[in-house]
Amino acid sequence: MTSRLHLLALCAGCLLLAVGCEPAGDEAASSDVDRTLILADAPADAISLTEAKEKFEDEESPAPSEITLVGKVDAGEFDAFDPELAKFMLSELPDEDHTGGDPDHADNCPFCKRRLANAPKAIVELVDESGAVRTIRADKLAGLSTGDVVTVSGTVTYDKDVNAITIQTQKIHVR
Repeated sequence: MTSRLHLLALCAGCLLLAVGCEPAGDEAASSDVDRTLILADAPADAISLTEAKEKFEDEESPAPSEITLVGKVDAGEFDAFDPELAKFMLSELPDEDHTGGDPDHADNCPFCKRRLANAPKAIVELVDESGAVRTIRADKLAGLSTGDVVTVSGTVTYDKDVNAITIQTQKIHVR
């Protein structure tokens, strides 16, 4: 009789453990990429983060309210993705004309290192139709990884104090 109770308790424990390991419905859904978010073609006329900053600092023309940016998903030594919201950080791409296509050039060139260090960062916010930031991590929602090259178009602001651009968008293009 006690061996049956032990066996029953063991089976119940295994069942509880197995049920506890299953992802909740929301977690399973959040791991699926929302393909409606991804653009097949990159938006035209994308500019670098530095070029966008220059548009905000140009005293002869009004600051842009919308812009198209291209950059690399990267936040240096930090996680590029917000853990709770659909936000991620973009960093400046190396100047392709200067690097000649060499992926290691920027790591070894003092000019490139200085340019990239002084470039602004961009915070990309993936928003829904109402303009609210979506509540699923951007890497899960859009299938992004650190190092991906992304083009985004949307409403933009620039904070000179922290040298950061914030752009809100509903769709992205990943190279």
